[in-house]
Amino acid sequence: MTSLDTTSKGHWDYPYKFEAEQWFGFVYLIHNQVTNQFYIGKKQFFHHGKKKSRTYGKEMTWRSYVGSSTHVKKDIKKYGKNNFSFEIIDLYKTKGGLYYAEAYLQMICECMTEKLNDGVTPRFYNRQIAAIRFVPSEEPTKRTRSFVSKIKKRFK
Repeated sequence: MTSLDTTSKGHWDYPYKFEAEQWFGFVYLIHNQVTNQFYIGKKQFFHHGKKKSRTYGKEMTWRSYVGSSTHVKKDIKKYGKNNFSFEIIDLYKTKGGLYYAEAYLQMICECMTEKLNDGVTPRFYNRQIAAIRFVPSEEPTKRTRSFVSKIKKRFK
């Protein structure tokens, strides 16, 4: 396989050239520019899993991928794909790194609880983080939030 250039990234914005076969996958951000809603996700470049599988090692359709969210797909149909931006945030070499980065971004961005200015509409299309498939009725307390900054200071 050859180096990917800007045109071979499909609709994905990413400022650097890369060779997909050197990476496991990427974390991404989809932005609905009409509603100002977002989706954070991950995508593998190649099929992995059981080596006996007929798709093992074959390239995924990542260049045209628009996420796994039915809500995003519905809004793409409603508003048109040209009203969405598709951005690769970063590339990862391992499955563990990729899965962790996605969950990390979703948690830090509070994608399960963040609302638009109307206070009702979710800011993010995401409806789960890892195995958490419910919107919590209770948000992290101020003490919990301050603990995060305190514990990070200990690591320096």
